[in-house]
Formats: sequence, structure tokens, C-alpha cells
Amino acid sequence: MNSDIILKNVMGANLTEEEAEELLVYLVNENVTEATKASVLSTLYIKGESLSEISGFSRGLRKFSPLTRIPGLTDIVGTGGDHKNTINVSTAASIVCSALKIKVAKHGNRSVTGLMGSADFLERIGYEFQKDNETVKGEISKHSFTFILAPLHNSAFSKFSSVRKKLQFRTIFNLMGPITNPLDPDIIIVGVAGGIDPFTYAEVMRNQKKTGYVITAEDGTDEISIGSDTKVLQVNDSIREFTIKSDQIIGRYYDLDCVTADNRDDLYMKTIEGISGKDDACSKFIALNAAPAIISNGLTQNFSDAYELAIRAIRNGSALQKLREIGKIKEANLSGS
Repeated sequence: MNSDIILKNVMGANLTEEEAEELLVYLVNENVTEATKASVLSTLYIKGESLSEISGFSRGLRKFSPLTRIPGLTDIVGTGGDHKNTINVSTAASIVCSALKIKVAKHGNRSVTGLMGSADFLERIGYEFQKDNETVKGEISKHSFTFILAPLHNSAFSKFSSVRKKLQFRTIFNLMGPITNPLDPDIIIVGVAGGIDPFTYAEVMRNQKKTGYVITAEDGTDEISIGSDTKVLQVNDSIREFTIKSDQIIGRYYDLDCVTADNRDDLYMKTIEGISGKDDACSKFIALNAAPAIISNGLTQNFSDAYELAIRAIRNGSALQKLREIGKIKEANLSGS
């Protein structure tokens, strides 16, 4: 690899898309120490990851996955790193959307900066992560849902798992998650934590000809908050900015404590109770975050109507039934055992 690329990184200069791609491939393929990987990721974080670096790293990562593109899919994902320990709302919202026949291909991982990532939750309900292209197609056809565990289906992710865990802050990998989904979904709903420029993400999506929404709440959560207003960027051929006032959709604002917990067991149970309709605040939180995907897939035209579709799927038991389908879930799993 060109040593000038490493020097540019060390000096805090932005890399071109081609340089970023070459750097990623080098870090994966060569006998590189964890200290070097940590240095590169830390430098990018401190400087602030540029559009070209995010695009280049994601393009490089795609080279390492055996799975291939399936058209017509949607991904709902958060960047992580907000340190709020909310329920796993992106996974729950994905399940609600699947119950509405939206084809969801969720790309995720185990938790790095929080208590419970998507994979942690799905593992607990008995979801099977090992799959090939035919298995993925079968899941989408039968359940309108599949989950791609990033390290398992892209060897490049596993090369960075250990160093990311040690760094304990979000890295460029959090930013790249949705745009490195090997199934290459057409619609992406991405929640962005405070401190990350949502316009950078919107530009990456637009440049890659994706549609969807980029969401960042005023309270710093990487999802549509039930405790504050939320800034939204709608991405298609252009980028449109507006604000969602959740209280006007769900009736009131809630304290974030209603949808957070300080341990995995409580987070798991709150997520389950939100999907099943037993916890009103969690159910509303999930329905709010299903709304962008519902609109993007043409089921409704506005957030209020999309929210009503989602909350109905929760309250009539459709979402819980979908959860049981995809996880082969038993009563023990529902009670936290």
C-alpha cells in the first residue's frame, strides 16, 4: 500500500474515496497490529469522518462478503454511540414493518457501545444467524425479514471486532453499517447519534442512489425520540430537512427513562413488551421508528398515518406473531428466562 495514505491519516487529512478503499483493504488483508487499527480508527474519529472516507471504506468492505444484492429491500439501523441504553428500537421497528409485509434486511452486530445490540436481542429469541444466499431469499419470501450479522457474513468486520470493543467509542464502522449491508437495500432508515453530522450520511446515501431518512433527535438519541423533537432528512434525488414533533403524533412527550434500562435483562423485556403492546411507551417508541420505512415503501404518505399503521400492528398482535415466526420464540423467551 502507498505509505502516503497512512501519512495523510496520521496528519489528520481527508482521504479520497480511492485512498480510503485502499486503506481498508490493507488493514483487512495485511498482518496489521491492533494498535495500528486503533490508531487509524481513532484518527478518523477525532478528525471527523468525511464523505469520501465513509464511501471508500464501505466500498472496500463490500469486497469481503459472499452474500449478494437482492432488490426491493429496506434496512432500519442506528449508528449507535448515543450511550442512552434505549430498547433495541431499530430491530423492533423492523419486526413491525415485516408484519406489514415490508421486506426488511436488517444489517447489524452485537453491542459495541451499548448494552444490547440487534444481534444480542435476536440471539435471545432464538434467531439463527448462519445462512447463505438461498437461506436469505427464503427468509425474505416467507417472513419478509432477514438479519445479516456483520462479522459472520463479512470477514472484514470480524477483523475489527476486538479493537472496536476496546476503543469503547463509535468508529467509522458505526457510520458504515447501513451502506455495507451486503444485500444492498434500496431503502435505508438510519438513526444518527448526536455528534455525527447527519448531512454527511444523507449525502452518502444520495450518492449511492438510496432513498430513505436520516434521523437525529435533539436529546442525542439515534432514533425518533419520544422525549424531544427529532430532526429528519428525507433522501431521494434531493435532501429535504424537517422536524418531527413526536408529541403531536403520540399525544405527549415521555421521559427517556420509559424506554431505557441499565441492564440487558430489563432492556430485553422492555423490547418484548413494546412489541407485544404491554408497555405503552415502548410500543409508541417502536411505532414511531417504524413510520419512516412505512412511508418510504409507499404504504402511507405522512408520519401520523404511518404511526397508526405501526401501532395497530402492535396492538392487534401481528408484530408479536412475526417475532415468534422469525425467532421460533417460546414462552420462556418472552418472560426473560
